[in-house]
Amino acid sequence: MTEADGTRDSARSGRSQARGRERREHLLAAASRLLAERDLDEISLQDLAQAAGIPTSSAYHFYANAMDAFAALAKEISADLAAALTEPIPASRLVTWEDVFTVSAGRAVDFYASRPDARQLLIGSKTPPQFKRADRENDRMLGQVLRGHLAAAFRLPAMERDEEVYFHAVEIIDLFYSLSMLRDGEITDEMAEEALRAGIAYLRTYLPARLPRQDDPGAPVPS
Repeated sequence: MTEADGTRDSARSGRSQARGRERREHLLAAASRLLAERDLDEISLQDLAQAAGIPTSSAYHFYANAMDAFAALAKEISADLAAALTEPIPASRLVTWEDVFTVSAGRAVDFYASRPDARQLLIGSKTPPQFKRADRENDRMLGQVLRGHLAAAFRLPAMERDEEVYFHAVEIIDLFYSLSMLRDGEITDEMAEEALRAGIAYLRTYLPARLPRQDDPGAPVPS
């Protein structure tokens, strides 16, 4: 093989990989659109391929079935939710540590309200068990995101089982969102308030009512 032949093969391989990435993105975008219109168990890989403008035979190169595509989409959605919750919280919005959870829960509710695909794949009544298990690990990471927001604004006491406590707080809130989806098909204002109330009540068994702020280094940290 000449150097020119190798260059042409490399170029063809690059174009093929780029086309593959583009088709995969089109399939996931189609999955997101269809989940805004239909239940996930009503959507086949053929439906995704048709909506994406891709031959069904090509779709099988990327996903064995629609659930495989939904799993890939759920992973992207979890990353999007984490990014939304990781955004810094302005100090002006934080008077007590509970405000961290009020702001963060509000962001989560807004995210789910704007993403029908997230509601179906993460907290819906038909969410597959394997998706729920994957989301539990994401919730563990979100618990540490919330702890990070707390630590940025307040001086936290030492706490045993630190990671588990914040993970459980997120799980409690998530449970109420799932219950609301099961009952009403959306996160209602009432259930959003109940979720926040339950999560904060749990954390009050570990955190004092008042925590000193980071900008007040002279204040003692409650044990």
